[in-house]
Amino acid sequence: MKGMRRLVWIPILLVLSGCALNDIEYDPPITPEQWCEQRPCVDVGDVVLNEPLGTFLVFSLALLWIAVGVGFLVTRRGQVSRGWLGTALILGGLGAAQAGVSYQAFSYELKCAGKQFCTYTNALEVGYSITQAWSVSAMLVAVAYACTQARRGVIIYALANAVVYSIVAVVGVLLPSTLLLSFEVLMLFALPGIILVIVLAARSKQPASRPILIAAVLLVVVNVAYFAYYAAGITETLWDGGDGFYFSANDVLHVGMIAWLIYVVVAVGPRLRDLSPR
Repeated sequence: MKGMRRLVWIPILLVLSGCALNDIEYDPPITPEQWCEQRPCVDVGDVVLNEPLGTFLVFSLALLWIAVGVGFLVTRRGQVSRGWLGTALILGGLGAAQAGVSYQAFSYELKCAGKQFCTYTNALEVGYSITQAWSVSAMLVAVAYACTQARRGVIIYALANAVVYSIVAVVGVLLPSTLLLSFEVLMLFALPGIILVIVLAARSKQPASRPILIAAVLLVVVNVAYFAYYAAGITETLWDGGDGFYFSANDVLHVGMIAWLIYVVVAVGPRLRDLSPR
């Protein structure tokens, strides 16, 4: 209980120190005008909306994520692994919704409106990162119940990983630090959990182990595709300063995650159950 009470302070600290996020600007600085040169901006009354296609994709992903998670909870039938996976997916959907508001739909309003230079991040994006960290940890716990008897150590690691990342994110807000709040640092914490999922699934002979293994590998492939697309600068090439088509690395990530969720429903869903004690 004491540990849970300490965790309650994490969102409180984020809210109290949220003003510090307004001090973080892009390097080099980006003006509101440049923001709308680099991505689609659509005037809707007095509000500027961004990236219509990206907004559609991310909120579709969020709704699908939550729906699939609820499906696992409803069909858990006493299986702890299904309950934890359902929780992981719902957390992922809530995180995607936060990302959709700040990275896509209302990015101009939240980061640029009324400012000389656009700010790098905000509380919604920090919330997204923390939610995703807990989602990955919950997924790891689900796989531990499905694939191994030696699950105590895995569960302790999953909890510790999420707690430590949450602390790192709070420190990133308090300093503030763009490095600690970056997607790359989030991936550094998430990757060991995904590798553990691969190891546990590869060593298990349960009916769900093979689809879990494939799902974990596909998750890695989707994230590699995101970083490769981003590093190649394909977004800027396609956008062509506003004369082309806007399809960002985030859109690649969201399309890949939608395909990943469909695989989880079709392949993992029917087979996932707890590994019975010997």
